[in-house]
Amino acid sequence: MFAFALEVQKVTPEELEVAIANRDKAILVDFFATWCGPCLLLAQELEKVAEEMGDKVDILKLDVDENPELASQLQIAGLPTMIFIGTDDSKPALRSEGLMTAETIKNILKKDLMVA
Repeated sequence: MFAFALEVQKVTPEELEVAIANRDKAILVDFFATWCGPCLLLAQELEKVAEEMGDKVDILKLDVDENPELASQLQIAGLPTMIFIGTDDSKPALRSEGLMTAETIKNILKKDLMVA
């Protein structure tokens, strides 16, 4: 079981697969690249979300340049791309492209994924 609470954690595709399979809370996956300006800004926003909601959601980052096969499989075209995965397997994951504020991210987690 992963315990990334209160921090944003960079993961490999294998670690991501395990985290999703064993999740007991929502997961937000940030697909990023080190050369991407908006990705750097989003990282700051994700840190804010982690400080406030890290005990309720795991925030994971995956570098698309280090993992091009997974990025291709998931059709990650624009950066940053976030995928929000709830705990209910019957509900589809949510996907968002582009920069968001911490407030917007928290609202998605609270309203769409029912993270309290």
